[in-house]
Amino acid sequence: MICPYCSKEMKKGVISGDGRSKVFWEPENEKLDMLDKLIGKGMIDAKYSLSKFTIEADYCEGCKKMIFSTNISNSIIN
Repeated sequence: MICPYCSKEMKKGVISGDGRSKVFWEPENEKLDMLDKLIGKGMIDAKYSLSKFTIEADYCEGCKKMIFSTNISNSIIN
């Protein structure tokens, strides 16, 4: 995917978390190792819950933006 903000190629990946630790973005087909996570590589500032989740997201290293799709019902958006 091409970034709509800076027109650079975006990397496919996954946003994930388990409710006990920080939320991270990992490139597709790669895993961050423990050292990467300790130094904060891929860390996302997010609120936490008690269950695990994953969200497919494209990340632009150029402008530090992510794009991901949602399935939010219009009835809950004000």
